[in-house]
Amino acid sequence: MTCSRLLAAAAGILAAGALAASGCAPSGYYGTSTTALDSMMISQGAMMKRIAALERKSDATRESVQASRASTDARLLEISQSLDVIEAKLDASGIRFSQLAQKVETVKSRLTVADSARARGVPRDSTGRADPEAMYQAAYSDVAAGRYNLAREAFQEYLKNYPDTEVADNAQYWIGECYYATGDFSGAIPEFEKVVKNYPKGDKVAPALLKIGSSYSRLKNTQEANRYYKMIVQKYPKSHEAGEARERLSEKP
Repeated sequence: MTCSRLLAAAAGILAAGALAASGCAPSGYYGTSTTALDSMMISQGAMMKRIAALERKSDATRESVQASRASTDARLLEISQSLDVIEAKLDASGIRFSQLAQKVETVKSRLTVADSARARGVPRDSTGRADPEAMYQAAYSDVAAGRYNLAREAFQEYLKNYPDTEVADNAQYWIGECYYATGDFSGAIPEFEKVVKNYPKGDKVAPALLKIGSSYSRLKNTQEANRYYKMIVQKYPKSHEAGEARERLSEKP
């Protein structure tokens, strides 16, 4: 029963009580009405307490939701910042996915699609030329799957057909990475040097220089390695690679 109905009922009982008091009600009616009114007022009081309790609970729930939302937002920001750090580290090691807008959680599905495309053959246009994007994606998927020899050959084929595309410097860089990943550091160096020479305005120059330095370091040629590290610091002082180079220059032999 709502508060308005309770009040209406109480008013009716009060009216009945008034009639009884004026002698217009039957004998004993006043006592019964008073008892009913008392009971009604007690019920109304309990109901009001219950409503107040519900209001307090509602306020507490609202505050909890707001706090939870703030906590969630902070957590999402923390996760986003962590992903930025991870991406920076991946970039330093040469395994950067941002250039193709790839996310870690989609790698497997893209590999599956690429493998299917490779099995069917790369799409070709009316002149018989392979689709450049499909060629690049298939080669890149081989890198991500660790099929470095296949990837190297695919990227080399890509550059023969499309040496001047927007991602041509990336393709050349990944050729160097394929050599590096298989431990052929002597083979990796000239491939990374082609990135610097053929695509001097590309965004892979600093990473390529860092990998040249790393390759020389793996070959125990510290003098050449440090030369490239210093080159990065001088030419790209604000880059992430410069930070890596400084750390390696500071390491004790």
